[in-house]
Amino acid sequence: MLSLLLLASPVAGFAAEADSACGGLTFDNGRLTTGRPLEAKGPQTEACLREVAEAVKARPAIRGLTVAAKLPDAERLDGQGLAVAKAAAEVLVNAGIPRTRVSFVAPPAEANTPGRLQLAYVERPAQLAVARLRTASGQVTVSLGEGQPTPRLTGDSLYAGELVATNDTGRAELALADGSLLFLSPRSAVRLGTLELTAERHRKVLLDLVKGTVETQAAPGGAGSTFEVRTRGAVAGVRGTRFRVSQQEDGTSRVETLEGKVALGAERRSVDVDAGFGSRAKPAQAPEAPRALLAAPALERPRGGVYPKAPTLVWKAVPGARTYRVELASTADFAGDVKVQESTHPTVDAAAQGTGKWFWRVLAVDADGFVGYPSRIFSFDVAG
Repeated sequence: MLSLLLLASPVAGFAAEADSACGGLTFDNGRLTTGRPLEAKGPQTEACLREVAEAVKARPAIRGLTVAAKLPDAERLDGQGLAVAKAAAEVLVNAGIPRTRVSFVAPPAEANTPGRLQLAYVERPAQLAVARLRTASGQVTVSLGEGQPTPRLTGDSLYAGELVATNDTGRAELALADGSLLFLSPRSAVRLGTLELTAERHRKVLLDLVKGTVETQAAPGGAGSTFEVRTRGAVAGVRGTRFRVSQQEDGTSRVETLEGKVALGAERRSVDVDAGFGSRAKPAQAPEAPRALLAAPALERPRGGVYPKAPTLVWKAVPGARTYRVELASTADFAGDVKVQESTHPTVDAAAQGTGKWFWRVLAVDADGFVGYPSRIFSFDVAG
């Protein structure tokens, strides 16, 4: 068994939007939001409500769903508003939501606004959530035991024992109940285990990385706290540090420490892995001596500007780099849909599709697959 122990703390969608009648769904603190305005009635509204019903049925913690028909007074009086709300509720019931869990109301609409339906839910989980799906792009699914994986959306609660997985283009950011963040790369899966937190900030967190790569930003914990990410042959134990863990198909576990210090032990031997270094342990072998992670690439162009089409991206070569990983996103936090390109040279034509602002960064990868520090982030605009 391989183990890691922190030695020093650092210094401080249910359906894809394109295929969705609702334009996407978001569950957030009791409010169910559709990606496009939900008209009071019509075929598109009924299709969206059926989609809502499927999403709600996949979340057994939701115990109640309320449909509010917010209509102008001229359309709401004499019971017309309640009739619209009731008709929407019937669509949900016919789609499989128990009638006892569906209610409907007809509050006044704001002045000079068109009629709309709004949805709210009540969540009474049988157990406390250990995490929340903070952001998600591509396909992100959750399964429990031998159960069928079901797509999940931004804002969904997650519980102990659930396996969170991403597909080839999926990415997920999990906000854990102790304040830590966990980032899942594409083709990754992590099972949520124990998460205990006391008033004295003593915490116990256990996560099992089944495949792929996760990056952890662990919040500081009180004395005696533990935070572990396990693979088939490794345990990464941290407090208040930032690091990556990868589970490779051949059973090799790889660690890249970005902040803090980690003691990596296996086969009765151990090495200290400082920030800026990485190490790996192959099955039934002692961990390798730490190696320096590659430096962050220096981006040359573009550093802003407007282009008629996606430009060529250029950066300075990093000694020791075998390949470069180029990431493009529509947001500066790279939390949403991220396009990833690989290049063996310090230049590549940007794969930005569509107009608008794009953000980009580059990471260098060495011959053994260790990923270095990310570059600074720059942006460019593609004109319409």
